[in-house]
Amino acid sequence: MLRYLSAVVCFSLALQLSAVEAQTLDEGAIEKPVATQEEVDAVLLLPSLQNGISYIGGGIGVVERAALEQWAKNYSLRIEMATKSGAYVGDMRVRVFNALGSLVLDAPSDGPLLYLMLPDGRYKVEVSGLRSDEYVLQSREVNVLGGKQVRAFFAWP
Repeated sequence: MLRYLSAVVCFSLALQLSAVEAQTLDEGAIEKPVATQEEVDAVLLLPSLQNGISYIGGGIGVVERAALEQWAKNYSLRIEMATKSGAYVGDMRVRVFNALGSLVLDAPSDGPLLYLMLPDGRYKVEVSGLRSDEYVLQSREVNVLGGKQVRAFFAWP
């Protein structure tokens, strides 16, 4: 009886694992947990320049996110955009104003991450949807100081 019960339990577990594996393959929503250094090194990142401010965006997928994080670690501002459920969003418009209220950057972000190399100072960052009203305008005040990276996180319902 015990041998029969063990066989039934093993068979049941095997079926459950197969179902999970099939679900993962069908949905295609499972990302690789870690990017290899070789994959990261193969990503071509090209920063843009506007009004003397270098910026670079992207972050779609694990490999590109890892490459951006490694490459832009010395940028002074990191902007992250996502839904409140945690899904990253792209196609956003990012505008940055200095302490005097002058527009210093107006740029699109193709992915959920945008890094900017700003000089020390206080800034207002505005983010909204580029092509849709789904992502209404939000703003954050940031203080860039001492060469440390500041993070501004924006989340939509």
